[in-house]
Amino acid sequence: MLRLIGLLGPAPIVARTLAPVLIASSLVAQQPYRTPIHRRAAPKPALQCFAIWPDTGSRPRFLPESLILGANWVGRSRTGFRAAAVSPDRILWTSGDREDTLEASWSAYGPLYAADSIYVAWEFISGGPPLGELRAEVHGDSLSGRAVEGLGPGLPIHGRSTSCPPGR
Repeated sequence: MLRLIGLLGPAPIVARTLAPVLIASSLVAQQPYRTPIHRRAAPKPALQCFAIWPDTGSRPRFLPESLILGANWVGRSRTGFRAAAVSPDRILWTSGDREDTLEASWSAYGPLYAADSIYVAWEFISGGPPLGELRAEVHGDSLSGRAVEGLGPGLPIHGRSTSCPPGR
């Protein structure tokens, strides 16, 4: 091969000079770890739904059957709470036959706790203090924590991911 290159004149000198560069660059191009690959993180779902239940077996009146946690922020601020809903979203008042609608919101529990911990509060849409609160940690498709009514001691609860109701 070298004899053939020698017979061709000055072109072989250029070929011998460029050959190592061309071979090296083609080898680098074949190595996927050398070239940066920019992959976006998988988007979080717009809604996460959880069925929840108490450890005691009997469901207290203030504890909803399911939570719907939304990705959207409540209001104009991007700090604080995100949209949420509870089901059932109507509850009888303690006095009389009057029903009222519940609203809910949630947030990350804070930097002092695990990154996957959440705080959810639900209250009557007509106002007043929260009817119930939940402090829990989400573990993949399940959650566990404590639900509190008012200033009570809290009730251990568990939950599992479910499909979200249609129309939400």
